[in-house]
Amino acid sequence: MPMSKSALACAVAAALLAGIAVADRPVGLALAVMLVVMVGAAVAAASRSRVSFGFAVLAVALAAQPLLWDAGWVVAIDVVAALVAGAAAVVPARRWADAGHVALAPWLVVGGGRAVARAGLALGRPAVRRGGAGVVVRGGVLAGVLVAVFAVLFATADSAFAQLVDVDVQLRTDTLVWRCVLGLGVLAGAGALARAAVVGPASGPGRAPRWRPERAELLIPLVAVVAIFAVFVGVQLRVLFGGAGYVRATTGLGYGEYARHGFVELLLVASLTLAIIAVAAARSRDRAVRVLLGALCILTLVVMASAQHRLDLVEDAYGATRVRYAGHAIIIAISLAFALVLAAGLSRRIARRLPFLATTLALAGVLVFSMSDPDRHIAQSATDRARAGKPIDTGYLSGLSADALPALQHLPPGPQRTRILAHIRAARLARADGVFGFNASRARARTPVD
Repeated sequence: MPMSKSALACAVAAALLAGIAVADRPVGLALAVMLVVMVGAAVAAASRSRVSFGFAVLAVALAAQPLLWDAGWVVAIDVVAALVAGAAAVVPARRWADAGHVALAPWLVVGGGRAVARAGLALGRPAVRRGGAGVVVRGGVLAGVLVAVFAVLFATADSAFAQLVDVDVQLRTDTLVWRCVLGLGVLAGAGALARAAVVGPASGPGRAPRWRPERAELLIPLVAVVAIFAVFVGVQLRVLFGGAGYVRATTGLGYGEYARHGFVELLLVASLTLAIIAVAAARSRDRAVRVLLGALCILTLVVMASAQHRLDLVEDAYGATRVRYAGHAIIIAISLAFALVLAAGLSRRIARRLPFLATTLALAGVLVFSMSDPDRHIAQSATDRARAGKPIDTGYLSGLSADALPALQHLPPGPQRTRILAHIRAARLARADGVFGFNASRARARTPVD
């Protein structure tokens, strides 16, 4: 089934926005609109009965984040999540294979490019009967391309016109190449979303049978893993109640230094445990296996609590950073994943809907993470440390986004505060945003403080 004309129009519109309004601009309105239009391409390509309204709303909410925040690292996560949510809106995640297809669909740009090309060629063929929606779409696409080309040329020729339409395009070879590459990439990405709505995930009886381990070869390693987890948890409880004195006596390390050591390894342990559970799920009806998997989930939650405790100690000793803030989010996400697995083990209804619930939880989690305003939280933590007389990293804070300015303005008066605020304003606010680059966080940061 070919891509619909309305989906093609959305893909072309997103590509034009990318090449003209998004390229070489700070994150803002144009990027948000482009993402919404890309999601629109997927929705337009799908049949109405197949579209998930909840995921479509979630995709739009994620797409709107570049309008709210200035932190590029947060917006990059939002962009990825918005496109995945757009795929989830048109591909029902009933199985794990569907969930995997949802995660990969926006990045299958080669197939997306072919789908756009086929739709474009079909659109260009003369219709059997005159009139109809095809004529309107062809005319709209042609009008959009021509207006974009002439707007760029006029804006290049006259600065007053460029200011009026908020188009600033320098006709240098490197700039044009970048804009064309970005536009083509967005066109193919929108085509990939639309193609996912039409094609859907691969299914059918042709898949190879799933490997199912024998009971003994599964129980033996599960018992061993649960045992080593139990020993580790016992050590962590002793550390928790023994405090800094116990840590120094047994390891020779300070509390903060001890907390920094092994945090990443604990996250890898949790990820590996999820993989073990995925393999063992082939025998989830075996009572002994279910008991061992439940114990493993509970012990892993204790390990995550240990990782959280370590991270709290590191922040107390050295302050909050983007990596540490993201670490908190990862711990919460992994803990919720294990809680969901536990719930699935107790309820067959939840087990049947586990792929859908996991996809929803992951995308909603990204939205909550973005709305928590990470850079402002990091800045507020530094402000609290400075007011308590603790040291702060001036160089690191100077590299934060405009999201951090409201909190950093409450730093104690002095050269540190002046230097940090001046550096962020010069880096993030010196260039005018214009209409396409409008961003609520930068607009707030430009508002004078009473």
